[in-house]
Amino acid sequence: MDIMDDGKLAAANLPDDVVVEILSRLPVRALHQCKLVSRAWRAVISHPDHRRRLAQPLLGFFYHLHVDASSPPIPYWRFAAAAGGVDPAVRWFQPPPGYSATDTELLDSCNGLVLLRCCRAPSSSVYVVCNPAAGDWVELPAPTHAPGAFGLRSDHLQGRRRTRLAALAFDPAVSPSRFHVLQLVEREEYDDPFMSHYCFVVEAAEIYSSETKAWHLSVVMWNGYFKCTGHQAAYHDGSVHFAVDDGGAVVSVDVEGGAWRLTSMIPVCQVTYGGGRFLGRSRGRLLYVHKGSHASLSVYSLERQSRGADEQWELKHYASPMDQFGKTLFKEHDAVVAVHPDGDVIFLFDACRGILMAYDMGRRTVRDIQLPLAQASRYYPFFPYVPMYSSQALSSGGN
Repeated sequence: MDIMDDGKLAAANLPDDVVVEILSRLPVRALHQCKLVSRAWRAVISHPDHRRRLAQPLLGFFYHLHVDASSPPIPYWRFAAAAGGVDPAVRWFQPPPGYSATDTELLDSCNGLVLLRCCRAPSSSVYVVCNPAAGDWVELPAPTHAPGAFGLRSDHLQGRRRTRLAALAFDPAVSPSRFHVLQLVEREEYDDPFMSHYCFVVEAAEIYSSETKAWHLSVVMWNGYFKCTGHQAAYHDGSVHFAVDDGGAVVSVDVEGGAWRLTSMIPVCQVTYGGGRFLGRSRGRLLYVHKGSHASLSVYSLERQSRGADEQWELKHYASPMDQFGKTLFKEHDAVVAVHPDGDVIFLFDACRGILMAYDMGRRTVRDIQLPLAQASRYYPFFPYVPMYSSQALSSGGN
């Protein structure tokens, strides 16, 4: 018996509690490889009692439906499983009791938690944070600015405001019992000298902490203004990040201290107008995916070269719309809708065919994912869902 066989035998004979403690420190990919060590380890990893402590694979996607005013009332979002054997509690996830699915908006998903905006009555909405896998939910107290409002006026900020975008911030590796919710406050502003056309620019953020059970207002502290693009933000490394209409710039808000910072692409000309922009977290990195006007794909990563240095966006991957053999990879109407949380994969949605596609950056190949995506919308992101079976996060986070 060689040294390798001796190591496998010793690993296979470890007590289950020791094995679980070791495996709880591993990411999903390494955990999957550990199933090959022995049948005993495979049984430990697959056992339902250990799911709360072990990293979980991508289970599927929450996505929005494309509906119009003529459609009958239906839920505006659904869940599509990436593999069989999905927990029914997740597959048939519904809003909390007392709220209708047709009056509930899916806003964000972050490390196993889901953020909803629920409407009890016209102009009366609340934020609800849910854990679909554990069946837990908490309703947050009302912020100063009404969730999802358009054209409201405020005593704190003068003029017309809207609160369209909200994001969830949760990292169980940092704190398994604490989360934040950020709501952007946008101000009406005329963007031409003749005051004939107006837009909404970001002015402040309201941030909720599950630790204090209170909201606090953080106002943008620099001169000038910027417009938020899209319906999506991403949480990474203590901040919520969202793209703005400024040559590929990204604004970040620290959920703890409320500090604002702006990072731009260098050179700015690399990010052209006319394409889609998407922010997502993958394998511990924040990625900015830009789909150019000619269907090319550029992927940037937010990096810090040395301790104390400022973070900068670095181009990590570029793909032309055709491969080396002349086969079309992307078309102009394909929308970037998600990034894989544990792999080098970008997800795009082909609205013409109703198909979700996976682009593997390492292999530079595209494949169709056969999911039932009836009426899926290309104008909203898909939310990759990785389940969290612990109830600790929502044990005391709201009402």
